[in-house]
Amino acid sequence: MTQSDEMSTKVPKKISKRGYGGRSAEQLTEERRQRLMDTALELFGTVGYVPTTVEKICSHAKVTTRHFYEHFSDREALLMAIFDTILQETRQRVLAEIMNSDLPLEQRFVGAVNAFLTTHLDDPRRAKITTQEILGVSQRVEAHRNVLITEFALLVESYLALLVAESKIPARNYRILAFGIVGAMHELQIAWLNQQVPQQRDVLVAEIDFLMQTMIKGAAVV
Repeated sequence: MTQSDEMSTKVPKKISKRGYGGRSAEQLTEERRQRLMDTALELFGTVGYVPTTVEKICSHAKVTTRHFYEHFSDREALLMAIFDTILQETRQRVLAEIMNSDLPLEQRFVGAVNAFLTTHLDDPRRAKITTQEILGVSQRVEAHRNVLITEFALLVESYLALLVAESKIPARNYRILAFGIVGAMHELQIAWLNQQVPQQRDVLVAEIDFLMQTMIKGAAVV
């Protein structure tokens, strides 16, 4: 055996992951996952979660069930992934408004509310998923939902703490109010979906801002 032959037996050949149509295997994998996410957003947000089977999702997304389970353990996992995506985007936008130092602190709440409603109501499928389709699915989904909702309540509480620090409102435990505001936003979206409140987002934002400014002014004289 020559030295070159000996080396060829010891050094394994590198196996390349082949793609399709000029895209790598990793790109194709990510594209399949995104198609599943986009399809589930459409079906969960229109038809609803319960009647939307894995097979229906795969058919619309043009993805095999084998590929589905490469990304998600089950249909609930896909629902939670969509919920996470919506809430994370919303939280980032809301936080950016709360930390906007170009505005007085008491005026930042209206921007935060507008950011929240924009992220949800501009795409009614999102509002339906986060307020209706996510509810009552299972204990696992409810526990997951509660974690993210609590994060929002703590974000509101931190904003109220900033108001306290600037002596805009008196110091007290505002956690109850924070959870109340989050719950109110949840019910407002449901009322909006059912056309029980004005459909214009600016009208909703203006009314919520009026109530918040009234609360701040009233609390300041307590």
